Amino acid sequence: MTKPRVPHHSRRDFMQYVATAAGASIVTPAVAAAQGRGRGAAQPAAPPVNPNTPIQPMKLGVFGIDLTFWGIWADLLSPQGRYAGTSMLRMRPTHIWDKDTAKAQEFARRWGLEVVDRYDAMLGKVDAVLNGDLYNTPWQHQLMRPYLEAGTPCFLQRHWADTIAHLDEMLDLSAKHNTPIMATVPFEHYPQTDALIAKLKSAGEVQSVFGTAEIADEPHFHLPYMVLKILGYDVDWVSMMADDVRRVGYLNINYGYAKTASRPRPFVASMHGARPDVVSLTIVGQQATISESMPGSASYYTRFFDQLVDIQKAFEKKTQYQPADVIRKKYLCLQAAYYSQTERGGAPVKVGSVPAEWKLPAWRPDWYDGSEFRR
Repeated sequence: MTKPRVPHHSRRDFMQYVATAAGASIVTPAVAAAQGRGRGAAQPAAPPVNPNTPIQPMKLGVFGIDLTFWGIWADLLSPQGRYAGTSMLRMRPTHIWDKDTAKAQEFARRWGLEVVDRYDAMLGKVDAVLNGDLYNTPWQHQLMRPYLEAGTPCFLQRHWADTIAHLDEMLDLSAKHNTPIMATVPFEHYPQTDALIAKLKSAGEVQSVFGTAEIADEPHFHLPYMVLKILGYDVDWVSMMADDVRRVGYLNINYGYAKTASRPRPFVASMHGARPDVVSLTIVGQQATISESMPGSASYYTRFFDQLVDIQKAFEKKTQYQPADVIRKKYLCLQAAYYSQTERGGAPVKVGSVPAEWKLPAWRPDWYDGSEFRR
């Protein structure tokens, strides 16, 4: 009798072969019936997926290349970037739309993208769309609408929207069409954030919080969102004082946490624009003081990698990174901060009390004239 040939691909393949052969030699009629073998049996199951088969990268649609982080993101995600092939990131920017076609073409040449002629022309060509441009935020609800309706995951740039009504419009579309929507800043994803959450119980009842971050202009001041993720989203009031919220300068934002049944002592989280750290946060508790920081020498890879990994995880699985009510609460705190600065001279504003029709300031009020969104 001719012996069956043993494939000699690897030790692992040989061991799998031995196990299979041994099992085959002792199959009983009952086992055969259970396995579906014999007359009239179903076709054998497909072989398992090879775990070594590479996962195809997600295709990303790019919005906005003016006041944006897309230059940094492209360097992290694009095959032409310096970090290509060095990380777990499986997202590739492949298509771009910008109101300035010449700028879009220049960006596309550098990073190997395809330029589309309309904001909704990436539908069916990409797996997700990410807006990186602060100038776009007042019109973000219009830019994202066709993608939300089509089930294409969307990443929103701050300030998320110009009004609470426009934010709710996107959140409602997300829920209706089961489309993931993500609205975060890098600080929410830092390891330091998770570390402080883990330490918080050991600190006991929180008495005071003080933090600094090196970027002092509010559009890029991400520390408040880190504080919210650590301490919770039930902020009672917010105040903001700045010499100019659009440029690097003096900036102070305070979050007031009120006394509740589970929190017998109110406290204030005071956040300032200051160097040298990227971020430094200290929480003074009744039992211990805890703190975390990221040095100013941290690379942009370090600063953005964790956020991009979390975007990838959520969008690959088509899941929400944060519930809609968390996104909404973050927006209401941001709205109260701006209302405090622009309408109240820095005085505290109760979260949720800002008039519904009040608009966050647009960095470029004339950026779109409406013709771009006519279908």
